[in-house]
Amino acid sequence: MGGPGHLQAAPPALHEALGLVPGSVIAFVGAGGKTTMAWRLLHELGQPEAPAIWATTTHIIEPVLPEGTGQLLAEEPTPEMLRPLLQRLPRWVLSARRVEALPKPAHGPYPAHPWKLQGLPPARLDRLILRVSEATWLIEADGARRMLLKWPAAHEPALPTEIDAVAVVASLEALGQPIHGVTHRAEQAIAHLGGDPEDPVTPEWLAALIRHPLGGQKGIPPGARRLLLLTWKQTPNLQAFETVCAALGVSLFERMVALVNGDPVVHVDSPNAPVAGIVLAAGEGRRFGGPKALADWHGRPLVRHVVTLARRAGLDPVIVVLGAQAGLVRKALIGLPVHVVENPAWPEGMSRSIQAGLQALPPEVEAFMLLQVDQPLVRPRWLGQLIEIHRATGQPMIVGTVNGDPRPPALFARSLFPALMELRGDQGGRPLIRAFPEAVAQIPVPDPTWVMDFDTPEAYRGISEL
Repeated sequence: MGGPGHLQAAPPALHEALGLVPGSVIAFVGAGGKTTMAWRLLHELGQPEAPAIWATTTHIIEPVLPEGTGQLLAEEPTPEMLRPLLQRLPRWVLSARRVEALPKPAHGPYPAHPWKLQGLPPARLDRLILRVSEATWLIEADGARRMLLKWPAAHEPALPTEIDAVAVVASLEALGQPIHGVTHRAEQAIAHLGGDPEDPVTPEWLAALIRHPLGGQKGIPPGARRLLLLTWKQTPNLQAFETVCAALGVSLFERMVALVNGDPVVHVDSPNAPVAGIVLAAGEGRRFGGPKALADWHGRPLVRHVVTLARRAGLDPVIVVLGAQAGLVRKALIGLPVHVVENPAWPEGMSRSIQAGLQALPPEVEAFMLLQVDQPLVRPRWLGQLIEIHRATGQPMIVGTVNGDPRPPALFARSLFPALMELRGDQGGRPLIRAFPEAVAQIPVPDPTWVMDFDTPEAYRGISEL
């Protein structure tokens, strides 16, 4: 069916259709299938070696729990409370309490009890997400009164900030039906988009709702991956899907997926060329007492954690450069879809590891993100912001700054690859900033802790406690 911007057959697994990996943090907004998507992803991604948690910042109908799934009702859950539970079962439903009885069980994607669960405030989920990073988090952040489309209220959506991706959901079954009959808060939608309550929903009107900054785009954090899910319950109309996608423009969303009864059918990808990740994990860590890549980060090797951050940001491929203790670091990466490169010249400094990673990049890569293994608090959405700025400005090097000082991670476009291949010694991107100041966009880091690194066990303990 063609390349980017054209319909392509979608893989049957929803997480693959959306490009999600274990450990992702995704929120669902809009209407017409959020609960179906979250419930399905809970079972696809929640596995013994990689647990998943479905939470909400609004209300959900309490499910009848199948085997392998648990439920925690707690108004102030803690990481210490969650971790033992994740070791017992791979899938959990997390909410604050039961709040409302229903006259009868609701029809939905799962057998349900006749009552609702109240979710947790976004700030409380943020604290949990940071400290239980081994889990996939699926967060329903919007209520729609079971309507097919949604215009958010002033306080909506209730999005945590520690999210990697936002899936905007809308039902294509609304097409041709009166706006007021299928749209939650139809009056506000009409006030912003035009039309009359009895007018039928058209693909163009639906696209306008989805792309409006106070509609489908409201509250999405900078750098978060944007995904669109357009749903039907039964018979798909792929022409309508194509028309909506064309009206949106393929660059607004990283991926747009059509689903029937929760099953992915086709998708349209953004035409942007891929951005790769190169993770430097070759050092011996003399001051640390051993390779930093093998440090324990809340129960798993640090290199595994940093690679997961890169994959959550959508970097593809992810290349890990090894050096000291290469065999042990390679073992720590077993099971992850990464390309491992050994740099025998690692004692000569960082430059040789960068060059080893560069030589492993496929030719279609437009740029790569350079990550250091000793920065465990980097946010995937910060990497996404650097990519967004590169694509918006065309600048070939994008780097964050703290008080004017450049700090990795940094993005390098292909035009700078020859200069990177000329580096010598323990050098990274700083010589390029001096040599090509006109080619660099320097962006203040929103939170300096995101780019903190460490050299000693004491510094590492301090970072791990943040």
